[in-house]
Amino acid sequence: MAIIRWNPWNIDRFFDDELDMPTFPGLSRLVGQGLNIYETDSEIIAEAALPGIPEDKIDITVDDDNVVRVTGSNETQEEDKNKRKYFMSSMLQTYNYTFRLPKNAASNQEPICEFDNGVLKMTFPKIEKQAPKKISIRKRVNQEK
Repeated sequence: MAIIRWNPWNIDRFFDDELDMPTFPGLSRLVGQGLNIYETDSEIIAEAALPGIPEDKIDITVDDDNVVRVTGSNETQEEDKNKRKYFMSSMLQTYNYTFRLPKNAASNQEPICEFDNGVLKMTFPKIEKQAPKKISIRKRVNQEK
């Protein structure tokens, strides 16, 4: 058995297993949770809160390991110039969400994405479960020479 040095800062260990945190549909809007993931019989749905971010400033990627990354950022600037004073305000909003899709998600298909009132809803179809394949046992024929 190999000895592996313990590293408490190894973030990859959080992505080793499927997501097992309980989430509830619509809860993110009530308690301010930024990411909400749940499933139905045929879909896996992820909702990400991105308030104040325009739709064209949101980037969604899915890599080969079924890790989904959602990033969005927006910068606004206000200027007020008068004869005696100069005022400039700048605000930067950035959101980053990363999660792993469960094994039963069809990651090779592009998800359906909807953006409404600052909430990005991504719908991933599920892969249909295949019945276990029955394997028959053949009898060995003794061949005598």
